[in-house]
Amino acid sequence: MKSVNRAFELLACFQLQSQLSVEDLTKRLGWPASSVYRFVQVLRARGVLALDSSTRRYRLGPFLYQLGKTGPDLSELAQPALEKLSRESGETSFLSVRSGWETRYAACVESSERIRFTAPLGRTVPLYAGASAKVILAFMEEEEQRAYLHSVRLGRLCKATVVDKRRLEQSLLLIRRRGYDFTQEELYHGAWGIAAPVLDASGAAIASLAIAGVKFRLPKKRLPRFVSMIREAAREISQRLIKANAGDATKIRRTGS
Repeated sequence: MKSVNRAFELLACFQLQSQLSVEDLTKRLGWPASSVYRFVQVLRARGVLALDSSTRRYRLGPFLYQLGKTGPDLSELAQPALEKLSRESGETSFLSVRSGWETRYAACVESSERIRFTAPLGRTVPLYAGASAKVILAFMEEEEQRAYLHSVRLGRLCKATVVDKRRLEQSLLLIRRRGYDFTQEELYHGAWGIAAPVLDASGAAIASLAIAGVKFRLPKKRLPRFVSMIREAAREISQRLIKANAGDATKIRRTGS
């Protein structure tokens, strides 16, 4: 129980200031710096805290978005876009959110086709396989991405799963350059997917939007259109999320003043 109480003490420091360094937290809490660092790393690994690469300070992470404790409901924000993507593509569209070192299916609009891809709500998948997960990994803060790649063991989940770390790193660089990912049979047999990241104000991915279908119905001629659709939808949701969070932060400041 002592560790749980300490974790809450640490998180409470972010009520009055959105970004804090380990040094800041050490001064506020009066704990040894080594203890603060250990707590921060555990919370960061679980997605409760995230490191802003531009300021080198920590902020509340994507896991708290899922709990509805910070910012708007991402699933609600994404629902109209998911419905539009599924309607225009004829395939399944879904939202994945980051959950520590995994992603979780948070919302889905299924294709009307009898044979279709499904994304069961609540199911978690590793960050290294499948377009919807890899775009989140590609747009993770650099230091956090390095920590993940150093610790993860890549297992073959399907015939096209990338199990070589050097190849995975190269793939992540390509995803980051072009702003989306397209994969076939990295996570599920007979499935393909296109995904783009949903970004927060610092440019880190907290979620992804994806279109996915079965391989025998892969619409190669329409793929460029699907890429454009998914990137546009993810960009719009990112902007709405950032705007909504900025509004919430303003309300908090006014209430506390």
